[in-house]
Amino acid sequence: MVSGLKSACSFSCWYPIFKEDSLKATILHVPDDILKYLEHDKFMLPLETTRSSLKDSEWSDGSPVTSENEMMDCQPTFPIFSQKIQDILDEYEAIFIKSNWSSPMDAMWIVPTRTLKCKTLEEVYLLLKSSDRIAKDLNTARTLQDHKNPLSFYLVLKQWQDIDPCTEFRCFVVDNELIAISQRDISQYHKSYESEKYSIQTDIESFFLERIKGRFPLRNYSIDVVRREDRVKIVDFGPIDEASTEQTLFTYQELQEHTNGTPEFRFIGEKVGIQPKMSTHFCIPQEIGEFFRSGDNVSLLNIIQREVESQRKEAEGEGADASEST
Repeated sequence: MVSGLKSACSFSCWYPIFKEDSLKATILHVPDDILKYLEHDKFMLPLETTRSSLKDSEWSDGSPVTSENEMMDCQPTFPIFSQKIQDILDEYEAIFIKSNWSSPMDAMWIVPTRTLKCKTLEEVYLLLKSSDRIAKDLNTARTLQDHKNPLSFYLVLKQWQDIDPCTEFRCFVVDNELIAISQRDISQYHKSYESEKYSIQTDIESFFLERIKGRFPLRNYSIDVVRREDRVKIVDFGPIDEASTEQTLFTYQELQEHTNGTPEFRFIGEKVGIQPKMSTHFCIPQEIGEFFRSGDNVSLLNIIQREVESQRKEAEGEGADASEST
């Protein structure tokens, strides 16, 4: 049952069905060598991410961070997969990434912009390698490999769009009926909801009846949507559970007990009702925080490269000591 829920809510499964009603995206199958790289504990960026910035990467004395030959000796390289990502970056200009189910929002602290907007390969790999949410999804995909209908691990690259939080909503469907609509970002009060509440509810309900009902394989699920200028687009599908109701204005128990056939729309009606924003729950390591506050010219990528070089020299030293001892 759990495997069925996970499979149905995987972006790779539902997007082909609802492509015309969703935000534009490209799906890449993640090959085994990339999976092993993501699962490995050692933090090291692929060679392709550093080649483009090598000529600009210098220490304070003007010497290069490391030569390309040295990097090839110690860094992994995935030229075909990285080129696919780069081609999509070139087409979309900026992207939002996620796995089958989750985005790496817990790793936003590691990229200089502190957002999920990616414009370079470095940012893509930094987020993927640093996110516990991505690691959890990878483990889930591994588990589903043993089922009758195995599910592969995918990287989803959406064309970046600046979306106003007041246009985002999470909807809940029970027994194939839309029963609840919640303001998605409950860290903000949006005055416009009061005057537009009827239109918002009507537009989302009409969209559900015309474009979703009967087409999604589950009878109980959640939908994240964006409504802009009376048009509604699908962002994601998910199961209905305790986690899906967190950071919304409904509780899991309320959804289970709901009997009214008309969908209820809840939003924050005054500023005193706001709650902490989810992204603020992820802490930034002290060293990274100090880096962002320092204002130094050196980039975060250079700091990581410096650590790579240090690890390489340490490994070479250990190898030499081992040879001498034998």
